[in-house]
Amino acid sequence: MKKLSGTKKLISLLLAGILMLSVAGAAFANTIFGPGTMYVYTENGKSLNVRSTPDTGDNIIGYLAYGAAVQVTEFQGNWAVIAWGDTVAYVQSRFLQWYAPGPKPEPQPQPTEAPENAELRSEVSIPSLRVLAQATRSSGWANMRVAPSKNTRRVEACPDGTELVAFGETTNWYHVSNPATGNSGYIRKDFLKVMPSQQPTVEEETQIGKLNVNGEFLLQGKIPDGYRLEVIANQGSKVIATLLSDSISRPEMMLTVSFNEMYAGVERMNDLSAEDMETLKASYSSMNEVTFSETETAAGTKLLVVREAGSDEDFVSIFSVYKGYSVEFVLSPNPKIANATLTDAQIQTAIDFLSNLEFVPAN
Repeated sequence: MKKLSGTKKLISLLLAGILMLSVAGAAFANTIFGPGTMYVYTENGKSLNVRSTPDTGDNIIGYLAYGAAVQVTEFQGNWAVIAWGDTVAYVQSRFLQWYAPGPKPEPQPQPTEAPENAELRSEVSIPSLRVLAQATRSSGWANMRVAPSKNTRRVEACPDGTELVAFGETTNWYHVSNPATGNSGYIRKDFLKVMPSQQPTVEEETQIGKLNVNGEFLLQGKIPDGYRLEVIANQGSKVIATLLSDSISRPEMMLTVSFNEMYAGVERMNDLSAEDMETLKASYSSMNEVTFSETETAAGTKLLVVREAGSDEDFVSIFSVYKGYSVEFVLSPNPKIANATLTDAQIQTAIDFLSNLEFVPAN
């Protein structure tokens, strides 16, 4: 057998030592990272998503607030298995640590948003208005553009006096359509003149959405301008519908009506006791950081408005109860707009819509 040189012997000894340390390290890690209480730590102070399976798909079942203590039962790769009520759930282990973190980090200032994006995100739906193109240039027309910015493509040039219909507005622009050409786009408010108010058109008067809930009652109300109602599922005791819009600047709205044994025999949410209301609020606040406010429908039915404030998501849930059915209306930004958040005007549009819903006996 050929003898090893001194240098080769040294290298062999080092490699053997590294191997022994690796094995020992793995055993040590298995001893340290066993079951125990850990704490949520995120650099931005936001909540941690709790998932039903160890992947980042559409499987979120709740949230853990920054600094929350959580019982870890085992580790699976980059995931920690945790106790979650009567079942198990998964969180990404990189957001856990073995000691309670300090105060939540202060939010960092966001980069200045491009004026064009800020203008688009400021858009809100408005009742249909008849407006006239009012050119203030020697060209004699007003430019309709694909987005509320003069740097975007022109859809058409509207001659002075062209009658248009405005159905949305941003800070400085109207979102309009031209009945004569079928085109729609944005025109600066400077180049439009709002015509005197008229009686609602037949189309406006008939924009009423109706949902038949298990033959027990009808849920109906005027659809917000710029939206259309579409039923996704109707399973008798559960109806899911969405309000769709062709404009990406408008948020998504989802309405779910389902029978809930918890509210069996409850006529309206007004009848819930203070204890039941606290239980209801706890079902939201236990999952995330939320704020609550209350309002009511035109008929006096109480509505609970829940605003999420602590995760990567942004949504508002408007909740009520009628004849044992829970009625929940969820508002969230359009996912096609990166980092979009809900505006106060958009939230008010959703509240107004639900406030004007009528619960009508099916017979």
